[in-house]
Amino acid sequence: MEEVRKGRTGVGRRVLVGVASSGAALALWAVVRLIERTAFVTHAQWIDVLCALTLLGCVLLSTPWYLGIHWLLCAVCLLGVLFLQNKELDQQVLHERGRTEHVRVRQIQWTAGDGMGDSAHLYTVTVLDGPPLAPIEENGGLIGWKWVVGGTYPVTVDPQGRVPLRRGDKPGPPVIQQLLQIPLGLGMVFALWRPADLLLRRRPERSGGPLRPWR
Repeated sequence: MEEVRKGRTGVGRRVLVGVASSGAALALWAVVRLIERTAFVTHAQWIDVLCALTLLGCVLLSTPWYLGIHWLLCAVCLLGVLFLQNKELDQQVLHERGRTEHVRVRQIQWTAGDGMGDSAHLYTVTVLDGPPLAPIEENGGLIGWKWVVGGTYPVTVDPQGRVPLRRGDKPGPPVIQQLLQIPLGLGMVFALWRPADLLLRRRPERSGGPLRPWR
């Protein structure tokens, strides 16, 4: 009977720990989402930079002998969530307000790339009857450079100017950016599991004796 009671207590504790860690991970995800949304709507990129620097500071401080490896993993996951949410909002703007236009190429200027590869090239394209294009980098991969002067090609246009212009058809919804946040969320739940377990174990000991130190 006592073993059954201990087993139920253990299952109940694991359920509470799971709920606590999942709630904490969801709360952190929501905070990052709010910060990213605020920075995106107000065009305040410094908010993104400040949040990223804060998370990087947590990564640097979260050494195994100071705050623990769990906080390090949680900070890294939050940094990934911040990056993916930024890409998600950009893609959502293109999906909702973007459109496809056909531009006619007037001039193509080639310059050296960023030096990352021998085949990297940077093309500045001047167009007629259309929006200006940002410099396009081609590395000689699967896409290849196939534009010629005088040709007409489709480009993705954002009328609000929130995201860079790019070639291609009308983009779809940010499904990939949203799905990639799921494993990062699970990583935060795993990282917060141990701290939540320690907090639940310390609660009944407050009235009985000294607190047990975190390890």
